[in-house]
Amino acid sequence: MEMGSSDRDDPTAREAGLRASFAKGWTRELGLEPLELSPHQVVAQWDVSARHVQPHGIVHGGVYATVVETCCSVGALLAAPEGMIVVGVENHTSFVRPVREGRLLARAVPLHTGRRAQLWECTITDGAGRLIATGRLRSMVVEANSGA
Repeated sequence: MEMGSSDRDDPTAREAGLRASFAKGWTRELGLEPLELSPHQVVAQWDVSARHVQPHGIVHGGVYATVVETCCSVGALLAAPEGMIVVGVENHTSFVRPVREGRLLARAVPLHTGRRAQLWECTITDGAGRLIATGRLRSMVVEANSGA
């Protein structure tokens, strides 16, 4: 989720850059679609397909960990001060209920947004609103040119 320095100065360009990043790489392969991107909440969804499941036919835990990391990282970046970026230092994801199919919704919110550290929490629910997975991402806020 990289942006140029001029994008960090303009919130609209910043959000557009992050939205575009969902159409690249691993998030594209997952089919993760951003619905809301802000420093207060990130919401995304995806439809479960064969590419998401492990040998037992349920969604692989790594998919949930990726979604937690992605949604929380995007929110943390949007909440970071100008000229700063965030780097993840810990991702703790818990798997609550197995899923074989359907549309899943991820919602990440900040628990703490400090000058040098942030803690975000993400919940993943199914179409019936049942909790499927939950996770927290702890990240450090560093200068964009720090080489992190």
